[in-house]
Amino acid sequence: MKKRPVLFLWLMFITSLLTLPFLGWKAFKRFLPGTLFTAGIMMIESLLAVKFNWWKIFKKIPPYFINEFAFMAGPFFAGPLWILRLTYGRFFLYFVLNAVTDAVLVYPMNYFFEHIGILKMKKMNRHQLYVLCVAEAVLMYGFQWLWENLMKKKKEEDEITLQSPIP
Repeated sequence: MKKRPVLFLWLMFITSLLTLPFLGWKAFKRFLPGTLFTAGIMMIESLLAVKFNWWKIFKKIPPYFINEFAFMAGPFFAGPLWILRLTYGRFFLYFVLNAVTDAVLVYPMNYFFEHIGILKMKKMNRHQLYVLCVAEAVLMYGFQWLWENLMKKKKEEDEITLQSPIP
């Protein structure tokens, strides 16, 4: 893999997307808002990483103007969908699974990405990145919870409107 880091990025991206049909359409639609919210945060984070030199991405796949595209559209898109699907409604389990997943990403996987020449940590260390990832996970769960409560309330209001007699 050291000689072909771009191939690894493509494999990571495609493999992540290939898991989505097993998620189920209903779960995909249900948890997409929280995942897209987190993707938005990651895009802002990516811009800040460039501005403040938190890390440097050396190898990319198209579109080249988004440094972390292979990560954001691959495992950082599929992973949160799966974690929400498996644990939503049980915050402690969600938190533990995310904390473990983030630890694997930030410590051994990040070392591997540096070793094969995909990225290098600069002004942000791995511990800070870990805290950032865990904070994003908590924000995602909170957003998903708010979204579901708003949609539930809207559905109840719509049902009341439909049931009320028309004068």
